[in-house]
Amino acid sequence: MTTEYSTKDLGEAGALIVKKQKLIRMDWEGKICWFVFENKEECEKLSSDFFFGELQVNAREFYEAMTHLKHKIFSYERTE
Repeated sequence: MTTEYSTKDLGEAGALIVKKQKLIRMDWEGKICWFVFENKEECEKLSSDFFFGELQVNAREFYEAMTHLKHKIFSYERTE
């Protein structure tokens, strides 16, 4: 059974980071970036709260997480 949680949704990934979930890697499938986190059970709960508008996060921290993720995405050297 896997303990990792994957999402390709940038906003969700940013929210998970703000909620102190550890991003362990980014996997690429062609042009699609998957964000892979530890603690699948907690991430699934936070993800559900995020999509139903029940997750509260600090706006500044969310902005910083999004900026960091975008930097990681666009600095990735693709070999396609």
